[in-house]
Amino acid sequence: MVMIALGNSSGQSDGRVALVTGGARGIGLGIVRRFLTDGYQVAFVATRAEHVERALDLLGRPEERLYAEQIDITRHNDVRAVVDRIRALWGDIAILVNNAGVSPKRVNQDVPWLSQTSAEEWARVIDVNLTGPFVLMRLLAPAMIAKRYGRIINVGSLAGRAMPMIAGPHYAASKAGLVGLTRAAARDLAPHGITVNCIAPGRILSDLTGPPDAAVNRSALDRIPVGRFGTAEEVAHVAAFLASPIAGFITGATIDITGGEFAA
Repeated sequence: MVMIALGNSSGQSDGRVALVTGGARGIGLGIVRRFLTDGYQVAFVATRAEHVERALDLLGRPEERLYAEQIDITRHNDVRAVVDRIRALWGDIAILVNNAGVSPKRVNQDVPWLSQTSAEEWARVIDVNLTGPFVLMRLLAPAMIAKRYGRIINVGSLAGRAMPMIAGPHYAASKAGLVGLTRAAARDLAPHGITVNCIAPGRILSDLTGPPDAAVNRSALDRIPVGRFGTAEEVAHVAAFLASPIAGFITGATIDITGGEFAA
């Protein structure tokens, strides 16, 4: 674990402190940027130090409202320590966005995914994509219950909602599990003023998905009724709404942001 940046303490900020995992790139960075624009004090974590540094440069390093660390989300003691530091800085975390995720790439297109997925790779994907959100939800829920307010947003995927066309079985299983975890936690926490929802993006262009003219993206475009790819900013708009007080009657929902590729 490497500490990258530390925001300046500005006292207690009930309801205005957000934590975003996987916040250094793509959808996560879009959500961090939007939350800063909306006036939140935002902490984010990511796995690689160079990604955190680049994100801080892109965000302009507003240190009075921004805290960032490089951390492996599967190291639960380190996660707990990060949460403690955020609480010491700004008070309790009211908004949690579980965005961190890994999606291994297929090595051989002619060999079934299952044959290429080792038990170790399976365990790593489940640990990051599903166990990580569970651990953070369990860690933050008691303070949210005490305040009778909280917003938990899990970032799933189209791969967890429909037959996965690109992602592997471990990724699809983890994201489908995240939808189930969202519903279970929503039922459990609703009486305490806490909402738990899931966002399920489709093909969102970022440095993670590659250029629009990549073969995998051209193939995906044929399946999207609106005829274009989504953006991290569009996902961030939905996250901002779910994080707000006006979304208090929405819980246990999965909101698909797929350009019509998935329509339940």
